[in-house]
Amino acid sequence: MRTLTALLLGPALILSACAAAPSASPPPSTQPPGPSRPIPPSPVGTPVGLPITAVIGAAGGQLQLPGGSVTIDIPAGALSADQLVGIQEMTNTAAGQVGKAYRLTPEGTSFARPVRLTFRYTDEEVVGRAPEELSLGYQDHAGVWQMYRQPARNLAAKTVSVEINHFSTWSLLAGLQLLPLQAKVRAGQTVQLSVVDCTDDSELDPDSLTVPIFECAPAPLAFTAKNWSVNSTPGGSSSVGTVVGAGVRGTATYTAPGKKPSRNPVAVSTQVTDLSGQTFTLLSNVTVEDGQAWQGTVTYTETATKAWNAAAPWVGGGQATYENKHVYTVTGSEVSDGSLNLALEQSGTATYNLEDHQEWKVYSVCQAGGPEMLREHHITDLKYSMTGLLKAAVKADLRVVDGEYRFTVNTAYGQMGGPYTKWSWYKLYCGGGGQDDRINRTETYPMSASIDRVLAGRVGPNGEIKGSYEARGQMLNLPTTIRVEWNLSPGTK
Repeated sequence: MRTLTALLLGPALILSACAAAPSASPPPSTQPPGPSRPIPPSPVGTPVGLPITAVIGAAGGQLQLPGGSVTIDIPAGALSADQLVGIQEMTNTAAGQVGKAYRLTPEGTSFARPVRLTFRYTDEEVVGRAPEELSLGYQDHAGVWQMYRQPARNLAAKTVSVEINHFSTWSLLAGLQLLPLQAKVRAGQTVQLSVVDCTDDSELDPDSLTVPIFECAPAPLAFTAKNWSVNSTPGGSSSVGTVVGAGVRGTATYTAPGKKPSRNPVAVSTQVTDLSGQTFTLLSNVTVEDGQAWQGTVTYTETATKAWNAAAPWVGGGQATYENKHVYTVTGSEVSDGSLNLALEQSGTATYNLEDHQEWKVYSVCQAGGPEMLREHHITDLKYSMTGLLKAAVKADLRVVDGEYRFTVNTAYGQMGGPYTKWSWYKLYCGGGGQDDRINRTETYPMSASIDRVLAGRVGPNGEIKGSYEARGQMLNLPTTIRVEWNLSPGTK
């Protein structure tokens, strides 16, 4: 299992027989044995700029980068003759890297006495890491980065030092980290945080001086993560944002405030305790950006058409059509309780038309011996028409977490209405008689948009959310197709 790399395993020497970084002719490795399972190598870095060099001989000397970020102290007697010593900046390929990597040249140079290597770090470089667990590491002949378990740390001077006996490519490293180290988030949105470890000493000899560092993964010690805070306020606040831990998983969710805080970025932190009882504070800097002025529409449509023929002995038939369409247009936005509340204008139109005409004619002989003639004539005629308009201001809730959105649209209700006319008529031609009935009234029916599900999906590459779905329903006794489409995109206020 992964363990905190700063855990003290007992007295050990700082002196290490280090192997050189990969090269055309790598020196023999005297590195203490590592895990039996193979560790994936990291790519070899490439030089950046020109090296800083100095000639140092048997009397010893010091080589330091301008600003003192890297210092090599070579004691008297470490070299037997003059040697051109250099510090060359390299692209950093180490997992858990802190700052830049440097190749000490000539690679493979051996020393009769240990040489002291010191890195100085800045506060910006250690965001997300605990300075108490920083160390130095090098890339060995197999391409694997090896991190010292027990470097010398000076927290006041912000330095980390180890003693080495030959040159390689080196970097300041951190095994335990809070990811992301830095993040940007819109007002009201969230960031997921996780405690990870980039080392694996599960198969190492407890007396090994170094530990491989390769892939950052959830740390077993993450279960000790506690005291999640924002700007040192436990749990945060409405002005700087809130953070909620997820139990033993060592993860947490930070929710940004509704507007940019006066102190920006904010520092989200947690404390982790190793098996020796030592507690470290890990920190992530989160920059809160302005909220988003969203634009776009949600369209809801119900459509239905039905035709029929009269049942014998009647002839004729009818048809009914129905459409109910609502367009929601974004008019504004605000942040509340970690959600983005969108203001929408709902504009709805609805129409329903039904026409049905049927007749039934009966032919028979009215008098014995007489001719066959129209004896009865029945007519029914139905016309039913409704229309409706709706304008209303409504709200929608949008929440985005880890690139996935959930969008809930509220809806207003209205009604459509119109005339209902039914004519029932018949006449008896034999013996007379008949009937003429007319019904005229106004009918109403509710009109709304039944968006009965949470609209969800993955946020697009430019922050847009879009999608659609279809469903089947029954409106006004008609089989109805329901289609919902949404297409919204953000813009900076």
